[in-house]
Amino acid sequence: MLKECILSICRQIPEDLNYEIIITDDGSDDKTDEIVSSLISERRNIKYYKQIHKGIASARNLCIKKSSYDILAFIDDDAYPHPDWLKKTIDLLKNQTYGAVCGPGIIPEETNLWEKVFDAILIYPLGSAQYTYRFTGKNPRFVDDYPSMNFIIRKDLFQQLGGFNNNYWPGEDSKLCNDLVYKLKQKIYYHPDILVYHHRRNNLLGYLKQHQQYGFHRGAFFAHGDINSKRFTYIIPSFFVAYLLALLLLTVANINNKLLIVLNLPLFFYLINIIFLSVNTFFKKKLLLIALLAPPVLVITHLLYGILFVKGYFAGLINKQNIYE
Repeated sequence: MLKECILSICRQIPEDLNYEIIITDDGSDDKTDEIVSSLISERRNIKYYKQIHKGIASARNLCIKKSSYDILAFIDDDAYPHPDWLKKTIDLLKNQTYGAVCGPGIIPEETNLWEKVFDAILIYPLGSAQYTYRFTGKNPRFVDDYPSMNFIIRKDLFQQLGGFNNNYWPGEDSKLCNDLVYKLKQKIYYHPDILVYHHRRNNLLGYLKQHQQYGFHRGAFFAHGDINSKRFTYIIPSFFVAYLLALLLLTVANINNKLLIVLNLPLFFYLINIIFLSVNTFFKKKLLLIALLAPPVLVITHLLYGILFVKGYFAGLINKQNIYE
């Protein structure tokens, strides 16, 4: 994936553009060395740095410390840009009122079964709520939070913020965006033409661990008072978990049947939405197995996210500086 990413960038760079591609190896044990060495021998302006494992935030900050130019474009190594990505980015940044620009990470065509399942969840409103635009091309808009898998920012602003916060991963990008918008009063502009193709997790365990982390960190940032984390949407999974527990206790307690029917209505509407997800997935993905797998995975995702949000919230209240203690 890394080679695909670098070559896709190189193919679209204008001859008169001053640029550099900086790769940081954060203590990997894969074939990164071999891949990057072959790229450096074939391409100019590729810089490669290695460090012991310190996390993505630290690796990206090292890249910026070694960088020479005024615009920083972040992209993950499991993503690759659309052929017009760089041109569209440069055009948008001519507008000096934008502190940063960003765009969607759409699933590539060549993916495995699990990636397609997770993508079906991410592009569905019950899976990503109002944030489906991050995974599909939606209308341009200003945002106050965006993942760094496809994020371009002016270097002077990045440095004013002190770079990514090394205390957090994931969520270092959310912290940066919160400070960029609400402390520096800058604008982040999302445009569907700033397009990359971004792979999803390729196995169920990896996906569930990822969303556990999302829930935990969002809960901690909610406790910190970050404006871009104080959204009702983020609390809903925790309310859902509490609702299910209460419903279970009331059912065991054998309360009035009419009251129980009323209390089951939210669950009924939730299950209807889950069925719509399955139908929608079948028509979009054209595979019955994906349509059958997406609903239970989404339910598990909501439960894990909701539980970890609460855990993260209390971690953020108790120890703001180190939520992992």
